[in-house]
Amino acid sequence: AKVFLLATLVAVASASPMALDSTAVNYGDAITQFLQAWKQMLPCGYAPDSIPVLAPLTNEFAAFNYSKGETSFVGNSSNIRISGLENFIIVSGSFDASTQKAKFDILFPEIQILGSFAIEGVMSMLGFVFPVHETSLINERFQQLRFVGEYTFGQSLINPSGLRISDYHLQFYLADVKIDNWDSLWGISLNDYSNSWASQIINLATKLVQPNVDLLLSIDVIPIINDVLSAFSLEQL
Repeated sequence: AKVFLLATLVAVASASPMALDSTAVNYGDAITQFLQAWKQMLPCGYAPDSIPVLAPLTNEFAAFNYSKGETSFVGNSSNIRISGLENFIIVSGSFDASTQKAKFDILFPEIQILGSFAIEGVMSMLGFVFPVHETSLINERFQQLRFVGEYTFGQSLINPSGLRISDYHLQFYLADVKIDNWDSLWGISLNDYSNSWASQIINLATKLVQPNVDLLLSIDVIPIINDVLSAFSLEQL
């Protein structure tokens, strides 16, 4: 997610591959043109600004490890392929020049994740410690993923001539998630049960996290965006 976000920010900041219409009268018009051009750029990237191909988004190999309390595991993922990022639909969008507030509603009909992963270790849950050993193929489809939000531009706190996002609100919705992963160490019934359980957990987590989305953005996303925006005025965007 952060790779996708940072690539977007680089493209917005430089606007090099985006042949924006010089007749665009405000930021709202320009961002609409940008999103349409961005959709076309996703499958090929833009080498001059080091923007990689993002449709599909791929990662050949990544190792990871985690340790906290009695939970500890190591693992890796390989041949990850995320498709569908270029198929987003702009449901609606607007920009009020007087208040500098932008609103957006963007829908991804389906995002699919393919690949494989292996993990080994121990996990602690509800007072019980049990071993974890999985070698799985990944096939996950996130359907009707929708982002609805708004943000307001303000004066940068580190550069008086620059911008920052001073106010924002985001919610996202997931109609369904289809998980068809396959662990080679398990039988059919256990794989089916695990996939069903994981789908329910993701759907539930999506609903439960909504009250905290803005807080999470303030920690992980907004500071990155504001650092980039501090070098630009609204006219430069």
